[in-house]
Amino acid sequence: MQAKVAVVTGGADGFGATITDRFHDEGYQVIIIDINRAKGEQKASGGPNLHFLFGDVTQQETWDQALALSRDKFGRLDVVVNNAGITGAQSPVHTKDMLEYERTFNVNVRPIFCSARAIVPYMIEQGNGVFVNIASTGCTRPRPGFAFYNASKAAVNVATKTMALEYAPTIRFNCIAPAVGNTSMLQASIGSGADSQERLQKIEDLLPMKRVAQPIDIANAVWYLATDQSSFVTGTTLEVDGGRGI
Repeated sequence: MQAKVAVVTGGADGFGATITDRFHDEGYQVIIIDINRAKGEQKASGGPNLHFLFGDVTQQETWDQALALSRDKFGRLDVVVNNAGITGAQSPVHTKDMLEYERTFNVNVRPIFCSARAIVPYMIEQGNGVFVNIASTGCTRPRPGFAFYNASKAAVNVATKTMALEYAPTIRFNCIAPAVGNTSMLQASIGSGADSQERLQKIEDLLPMKRVAQPIDIANAVWYLATDQSSFVTGTTLEVDGGRGI
């Protein structure tokens, strides 16, 4: 039986690396798209079914290349996981500059458009396909200091739901809304100084489950939404947030 194929953006680090592992462990061919060449090449060296595509997911040509690789090498493309994203420093709106605002929307929202523009026509022709887009609990429980990060993830959420309506029943579109996760972004946020554990404790105290999300929590949720286990689920946002959204 021909192996299925998944594209994972930001697949060399953080949530994306573990999402990549989850699909690889299940026998998928996985195309990792990442802007970090060193980490991407290292990740792709971990198995024969891992393939690295160096590229910027905000650029249409990267998605055209991903489709060509999937179509020409594997003859199919089953799953797209739009995981790559940025947060930025926590600060009020009036202290941010236009460059940070534009970059936030460019990195977090534009790939949703570019990926659909490139790959939806192919999936329609193929007769099936799944998109899983990573949003955030900031969509519904926004934290101060992240106004336009929250807004960008809300855009991901609404675009996903709309495309679920536009392309059902052939293609399913769903979101994951993680709480803050144990990734390099978190480490950069809390720092490595003597008070870093105190900062982490404050974050964990905000969550009913009293811990941050682990990458495997997100990877398992993505796997569920990407497979036939969720064949009747589309247009939903699955909160993987330790109860923060309640």
